[in-house]
Amino acid sequence: MKYGFFPGCSYKGAAGYKESTEAVSRLLGIELVEIQDWNCCGATSYWSTQSIEAYVLPARIMALAEKQGLSEIVNVCNACYSTLRKAQEKLAQDNDLNEKVNLALAEEGLKYTGNLNIRHLMEVIVNDLNADDIKKHIKKDLSGFVVAPYYGCQLNRPWADIDDAHYPVLMDRLIEMVGAKPLKNYSAKTECCGAAHMVAHKDLCMPLNNRIVKDAVSKSAQTICTLCPLCQFNVDASQYKSGLPMVPVIFFTQMMGLAFGLSEKDLKLQKLLTPFKLAV
Repeated sequence: MKYGFFPGCSYKGAAGYKESTEAVSRLLGIELVEIQDWNCCGATSYWSTQSIEAYVLPARIMALAEKQGLSEIVNVCNACYSTLRKAQEKLAQDNDLNEKVNLALAEEGLKYTGNLNIRHLMEVIVNDLNADDIKKHIKKDLSGFVVAPYYGCQLNRPWADIDDAHYPVLMDRLIEMVGAKPLKNYSAKTECCGAAHMVAHKDLCMPLNNRIVKDAVSKSAQTICTLCPLCQFNVDASQYKSGLPMVPVIFFTQMMGLAFGLSEKDLKLQKLLTPFKLAV
């Protein structure tokens, strides 16, 4: 299976996300074709300005994908996923804006049509693969491994078309597929981590992250599993000096890699701020 791939700005620097994504994708037969000459999507911070440039950034990514003959763009970041989808929706509704964006793109010979599906890798794995295609790679028993599935706030909102907006289950299903135990009553699974606001408004964002961690720890989760680089970093880094018991925060691809028998070194779990050994 081949998909267009927009890695986004934080992918390479995230704690083992790139390494685990590439390893798991190879095993599953997923070919991620990187969009050539991609740029930052602007994320939620720039998107909020509602300027022409804020629309041009995600539109350019999609136009580049179209130029490569790709029909789907797979993301591994909630902010990237959300920004591309919002831009696609807005440009479909506003002909004047669409014209202005395409005028800017024409300067480098690009054209945006919007004929693309925007997806997240986790959803692709759950919906495009059969459970048996995943289970056949399992080499390690994770039946005693309790995982709190943390989706973040942007994957299912505002559309709620791939999963429930407030209590999604896609990652829960994936956790079960690889033999681990999803925390069924994890009420913080779609709480916001504060995203980039953690930099300027740490005092406001720390309570958000404390709730995400506290809910997982109080219900005996051994790890928190997420699917966004900024979510992972915020929830992981916020635990220091929080006064709460610390719990590792891993990516869903690292969890899959563990089940597939890949080593902690291969999955770069040593890059986590909260040591993974606390969870096993």
